[in-house]
Amino acid sequence: MLFGLRHNQPDETVAEVFGCSQATITRSHQILQPVLRWVTRPEVNQRLEQTRREGVPVDGFVAPVDEREAYHGLFSGKKHVCGQNVQVIANLDGRVADVGDPVDGARHDAAAFHISGITQRWADHLAPGGPGMIGDGGHQGTGPTTPHRKPPGGELTATQKAYNYSVNRLPPPSNAPSATRRTGRSSRPATTRS
Repeated sequence: MLFGLRHNQPDETVAEVFGCSQATITRSHQILQPVLRWVTRPEVNQRLEQTRREGVPVDGFVAPVDEREAYHGLFSGKKHVCGQNVQVIANLDGRVADVGDPVDGARHDAAAFHISGITQRWADHLAPGGPGMIGDGGHQGTGPTTPHRKPPGGELTATQKAYNYSVNRLPPPSNAPSATRRTGRSSRPATTRS
């Protein structure tokens, strides 16, 4: 079971690898997943508390869904895909700390940031004297620290460019989840065996 969870494999694949039925793997998941959640809960809570004390990056990505012609607002013109805009908060190591409620894919990150509930749950980070939050250009004007936008027909000053460089150094938290969603593989580098 841990093999399937670690590598995000379907039950049919895990059953084939271990020479048992898919139903056996599914039953083992149903039994062991609550145990794993109970065992890992203290570490999860500790990481969340640490994240609540430090600055966090926020980003959004479009999680693709099938064509849903009956549902308006799912098509993202920017990404050219039907989906839902998901706002993600991570810790400074890039691990996902919180995920907002899905919003129609046609919504811009700035709107999805508020609608998803992330703004309310992480309001302490946006308050004066709070730990802070960093977002990309799609979050301008919503509260997080964002890079300067190039003025129409002008250029950024050297100070603005240096500021943008420092803001953009952190990887956005949605890289790992969206890469996994698109390809079925994590964006983490593979470990080598010696």
